[in-house]
Amino acid sequence: MVFKFTKVRDVKFPTRGTETSSGIDFYIPNDLKAEDLKITPCPENLLKVEDFVTEDEIIIPAWKGMLIPSWLKVYMDPGEKGETYDLVLAWKSWVSIKTNLIVGASVIDNDYRWEFNIHLINPTDKWIILKKGSKVIQWIIRKVSLFDLVEIPNNAYEALANTERGEGWFGSTWN
Repeated sequence: MVFKFTKVRDVKFPTRGTETSSGIDFYIPNDLKAEDLKITPCPENLLKVEDFVTEDEIIIPAWKGMLIPSWLKVYMDPGEKGETYDLVLAWKSWVSIKTNLIVGASVIDNDYRWEFNIHLINPTDKWIILKKGSKVIQWIIRKVSLFDLVEIPNNAYEALANTERGEGWFGSTWN
């Protein structure tokens, strides 16, 4: 599997924490400006992005998300017949523990060829401050099996789905 990317603007080269780390660390781009970012969900007249960007930091407001451009375009080999790869964006453990940040939109399909955004969500009532150039998330390359989708009638499904688990919450193991 070959993973190739190109930098569109000034962003630190992705790195692995160790030689065998499955995650590849992503860094916040260095020269982000207000016009590069978008607060989500937010009507344009409610919050002004320029109030949440300084020369050195990005501030994610309480109960909001921020779309941060990666300034990277990626290319992944398509894989063998019946399989492919995708790129999953996941939180860095220590960053997540310190900030409670959640990664929103997080799957980059194999055939996506444009720059992608990092969607960080602040589920707290406090502003979260991130330094430009700092590690914020990690990428994980995942092997995916391709399969056909087939619609069947409900009675055919019921015959296939008849197991000891039943219909209760969480597969009827919920008491």
